[in-house]
Amino acid sequence: MNRLLLVLIIFFAFFLRVFAIDVIPVGFTPDEASFGYDAYSILKTGKDQWGHSFPLVLESFGDFKTPLYAYLTIPSIALFGLNKFSVRLPNALLGTIAIYVTYLFVSELQKNTTKQSSVNHDKSLAMISATLLAISPWHIMMSRGAFEANLSTFFLPLGGYFFLKGLTYPKYLLASSLIFGVNLFSYHSARLVTPMVVLFLLFLYRNDLRKVSLTIIWKPIVIFAAFTILALYTLFIGGATRAKDISIFSGALEEASEDRILAIYQGLDTKTARLFHNKYETVMERFLSNYLQYFSPSFLFTNGPAEATYGMIPGRGVLYWFELPLILGFIYALSTHKKKTSLFFILFWILVSPIPAALTTGRGYAANRATLMMPALQIALGYGAVEVSKLFKNRFSKRIVKLLPLAYLSLLLIFLIPFLEDYYLLTPFKSAKEMLYGNLEAATWLKSNISTQKEVVISRSLSEPQIYVAFANKWDPWDYQEETQSWSIYKKNKLLFVDQLPEYRLGKYTFRSINYSTDQGSSDTFFVGKPEEFPLDAPIVKQFNYLTGTPAVVIVQPEGKVYAQKIF
Repeated sequence: MNRLLLVLIIFFAFFLRVFAIDVIPVGFTPDEASFGYDAYSILKTGKDQWGHSFPLVLESFGDFKTPLYAYLTIPSIALFGLNKFSVRLPNALLGTIAIYVTYLFVSELQKNTTKQSSVNHDKSLAMISATLLAISPWHIMMSRGAFEANLSTFFLPLGGYFFLKGLTYPKYLLASSLIFGVNLFSYHSARLVTPMVVLFLLFLYRNDLRKVSLTIIWKPIVIFAAFTILALYTLFIGGATRAKDISIFSGALEEASEDRILAIYQGLDTKTARLFHNKYETVMERFLSNYLQYFSPSFLFTNGPAEATYGMIPGRGVLYWFELPLILGFIYALSTHKKKTSLFFILFWILVSPIPAALTTGRGYAANRATLMMPALQIALGYGAVEVSKLFKNRFSKRIVKLLPLAYLSLLLIFLIPFLEDYYLLTPFKSAKEMLYGNLEAATWLKSNISTQKEVVISRSLSEPQIYVAFANKWDPWDYQEETQSWSIYKKNKLLFVDQLPEYRLGKYTFRSINYSTDQGSSDTFFVGKPEEFPLDAPIVKQFNYLTGTPAVVIVQPEGKVYAQKIF
């Protein structure tokens, strides 16, 4: 019965993650297109879009992404071609399998916990944890796009599962170290969190590991160390660039100096002002503010993420309201159970996961940067559910207790159905702009309609428009790699991204700012940009609208008339 229920849960989770993934989330971000094109380029040439052979880091647009998602996308592109479905499919599949992996991990966690703690041996714990992950708004949304942050929700529990199994059967420690090592290349945040999780596991289960022969244990240690060294090496070939750009250390000295000068003007002596206003104080204040927001009711239950990128829904928490009592149940379990090894591990995992997000600047409440909290968060909720169930069993009659599964199911549906309606029906109207709807659609239209045009000028305001052109046209990677060599001047000019270059080209496509007062004389050119970049009477040949009807991207073909401008 339990196996059948688990299969049904996994199939339901698969449907929620795969259904219409080429349509929802609406739009297609440049990061998604870049992962897809890099996978396509590696498949065809063995090199990424910049000509690097089997890279350990993807230069992308200058933000230097981790490469694992691109490699995982190669099989689906080989099968289905270069399109939105094939690029998003790996994440949907791994997001589904993560539910089964979570079930296995929790089951193994229970086996490795001493029998004195009854909660750790509740047979329903693994099923509840897997179910909560299957219906998690956070996990569903992160599993439906080419969002590399979600990969760790599969690799971390899988590595943990093989580690725990390896305490009994040491040969599995090799698989654990390999999986943990691979996870270092899944997402920037994973590079900090994964070693911390591994070290904590080693500490918690140090007595069990002492029983393992040194002739066996040295191999997994060497494997994980090798992956760690490789991950550190990538910092010297561009991997640290992105972290540096968005670090809370950036501008901390200037902010502290401004606060210190203001304090001195208000009468505080110089030494005291320096004591209370320095870069270390500023960094700590930023860190604590960022860190605590991921445990706030606003993020967890009411407002959720601050932006609609990564397929998120601002205005909706990443947890359901019915999970609030389960959090309290987990806290109660921590305070009452004598044998807490497994509880401490889950708590540690949750607490360290937002640290990378807290070390970065931005609008805050960035759900993608804190994704590593899953599935530990759902496992904690599972422990809480068991505690709540025990409380009911001790307080109410057996007749009422028998109704608990039905009550749980009713609560689940009461909260799940409105979320599904919001995500699948309403969110496309609300998130299209932040998901850059229209960019890929315009590039796809141009592919079939520029045969009579000599040139196409695409505004840099469309955010790395070259990758949409390459993706839509399935641009020959060898040719694209030659073009990127001329774009690499952006680094010499100390620019952060390629689209900050004043002008660059890809075949008959030119990427630059649009100045329609002078551009309108080119009747043999298509101009592509945002509506506000053109006058109201510009001759639009194609317009792409958000679902609300608001123009997103327009394609203009001037009539070749240039009028004298008045000079005031």
